[in-house]
Amino acid sequence: MVWIKSLEGSYVNESNILSITFDNKCNSFVAVVGYKEARLQHKIFQNRALDNILAGDRPKSENEIIEEMIEYIEKAKRESSPFILDFDKLINA
Repeated sequence: MVWIKSLEGSYVNESNILSITFDNKCNSFVAVVGYKEARLQHKIFQNRALDNILAGDRPKSENEIIEEMIEYIEKAKRESSPFILDFDKLINA
């Protein structure tokens, strides 16, 4: 079972995630979770592109970040052990 830590300090089970997308309103990547007839968004990563630019690095595109998140989730599922993903630590490392 894989859990994803949100920026608000809650945890989202990957099996409940319908999609991962970028929300311009909150300037964050969100996991869209579906429960019966309701849809909730959990902020799971905030891109710090300005930090990369100031450091002289090319910031990753939204698609590159989402693909990296998917790779981390799929890798954690294959390991078949309880796992918690904190994208703020993994992607900014």
